Amino acid sequence: MTGFATRYGIYSAEQREKIAGIIKQVRTDKIETVRIGFADQHGIIRGKSFTAEQIETLFESGMTAPSSLLLKDLSHRTVMPVWANETTGLAGMAGIGDIILMPDPDRFKLLPWLDNTAWIQADIYHKDGSASPLDTRGIARRAATAMAGQKLAFHAGLEIEAHVYQMVDTPITADQIGPPGAPPEVTLMNKGYALLTEHYADVMEPIATIIQTTCRDLDIPLRSLEIEFGPSQIEFTCAARPGIAAGDDMVLLRSALRQVLARRGYHISFMCRPAIDGSFASGWHLHQSVSDLSGANLFTPASDDTLTPLARNWLAGLIAHAPAMTLFAVPTITGYKRYKAHSLAPERVSWNHDGRGALLRVLCNEGNRASRIENRGGEPAANPYLYLASQMFAGFDGMRCQPDLPPASPDAYATDLAKLPATLDDALQIAATDTFVRKSFGEIFIDSYTAIKRAEIDRFQSQVTDWEQAEYFAAF
Repeated sequence: MTGFATRYGIYSAEQREKIAGIIKQVRTDKIETVRIGFADQHGIIRGKSFTAEQIETLFESGMTAPSSLLLKDLSHRTVMPVWANETTGLAGMAGIGDIILMPDPDRFKLLPWLDNTAWIQADIYHKDGSASPLDTRGIARRAATAMAGQKLAFHAGLEIEAHVYQMVDTPITADQIGPPGAPPEVTLMNKGYALLTEHYADVMEPIATIIQTTCRDLDIPLRSLEIEFGPSQIEFTCAARPGIAAGDDMVLLRSALRQVLARRGYHISFMCRPAIDGSFASGWHLHQSVSDLSGANLFTPASDDTLTPLARNWLAGLIAHAPAMTLFAVPTITGYKRYKAHSLAPERVSWNHDGRGALLRVLCNEGNRASRIENRGGEPAANPYLYLASQMFAGFDGMRCQPDLPPASPDAYATDLAKLPATLDDALQIAATDTFVRKSFGEIFIDSYTAIKRAEIDRFQSQVTDWEQAEYFAAF
């Protein structure tokens, strides 16, 4: 009996050759364990571990997993009905039927912090052989493929802020149990307010070495690592990569660093602003450009601080769709607490040449092969595939429709500029009812994703916060 891959033609001839090489490597290198993982709706890797002897079976038949994993919020609660009917419109999901995870031979890695262990990323299919419309990696790939059809390639580079703390060695207690349970107890690595201060770089050197080594061993193109403004806050950048490769890097990077740093007694958090006194919010600035298939950057202008026609249209598309696409750049409640006037975090729809207050910072100069547009609105907890897809969909639409580009904004916080959504609730309402968003991401995906985020908001609104306790408990 043929397996899933053969039955539905999952792999090309070129991919089959890579698979044969991977199977040989697993045997030659005496790999004992193969982890297979996929990115869920939040960009968090989920998966299982298999003995290495299962590698051929995994490539031919895949890994099964409960389909409810695509319908969970961050507390791991399934937020949509799954028992009676195909409420999601997807084959085999009623009663929490299985999804099929098919390994991608281009995403095979040896994990440097484990002995004899490999990892491979999977794409999501349904039992009828159809690619899942809930697979966020598939959505980003579809956006990149549409551009490739016009002989264009999207490029993205990562600029990410995060916090790294020393873990306090305490046993798991009853209050840490449950969905999602209490966060870990941590202490600061430095007191902050020392942007790029070199002696703090020396204090953080052990962490920097772990990050650098991990990125090198996983072929993630780390460029720089620096001390950011806030306490225990760092920033690192990665070189631009074509298509969805930057999304692949970010998904693996977040998971790998969480694991390898925890082994050394550290906790790295990509939460936008941890509830630790004095903390500064973290952002994720996404640098983007478009090339032809020869690799020539089509954003590089003939003179400084001008825009090529393609860059102008791309930028106009990003501007036109910015409010509706904010949900995918900032998908958490906390992320919107970063949006404040004069805070270097954009609260309004604006662009500027090299202006750090703007949502879209244009860095296009004559002869600069790295000419690009920087979206400064994202948070590091965003699903990388959805963030990248939002930029590709919006920018590519600008190329097709060529909307008017508003003038650059000298003051990115001018009150006559349109505001970005101020809360996750606002962003959710705008995206869920936007015709372009629904067409681009797919009706089924938007309906399920908004249900997940709505459940997150509802849980938040049902909780009594520390602020409410301080404000009302003694006063009334």
